[in-house]
Amino acid sequence: MKNKKAVQDLMEEKLVAIFRGVPTEKAADVAKALKEGGVKFFEVCLNQSSQDIKGDFKKQFEAVKQAVGEEGYVGAGTVLTVEQVDFVKEMGGEIIVSPCTDKNIIQRAKELEMICIPGAMTPTEIQNAYAAGADVVKMYVVEDPHYVQMLKGPLGHIPLQITCNVSTDTIPEFMKAGVKAFGTKAMLPDAMVNAGDYAGIREKARQFVEAIRKAS
Repeated sequence: MKNKKAVQDLMEEKLVAIFRGVPTEKAADVAKALKEGGVKFFEVCLNQSSQDIKGDFKKQFEAVKQAVGEEGYVGAGTVLTVEQVDFVKEMGGEIIVSPCTDKNIIQRAKELEMICIPGAMTPTEIQNAYAAGADVVKMYVVEDPHYVQMLKGPLGHIPLQITCNVSTDTIPEFMKAGVKAFGTKAMLPDAMVNAGDYAGIREKARQFVEAIRKAS
């Protein structure tokens, strides 16, 4: 199954670039720079505050998807409804990331053979997400690797991803604690994106990829 291969690739690559607040007109060039830096997983966030959630997402998703081509995986972040899961699938998305655990979203994503990464924090939430079919469980606001390390005692069978406090300095600490993947916008500083500094973005991506390689 393609989904199984995609999850295996995510566990190997361990890095997801998050597109949040990236101007649509720059999205393709940003994605190209990230790809050239070694990134293979891309999360284009749905803006739930937008007056045209689907329209705005469609433009940016298509730009990123075209830039990435067949050399990576592109999906959606901040997915809050089953309808949005279906929409992302129709667009050609391969990943569903949500800030919370909704078993209906998880189950629909799995029916459609998509990677599903719901958000959770407590042991109960993490276990419920995984039991519902999550491939990886995303943790928010994790400042201390020790928390992850303690969770890995009883829940070591559940792959965890973090999306907060991710840097080239913290990656080794979190990987040692048991984190399996990272989702981050840190490769896309607003100043670089707004200035069109694609060489800088490419170098940022390379540094993150290298930090993961060294810590693996």
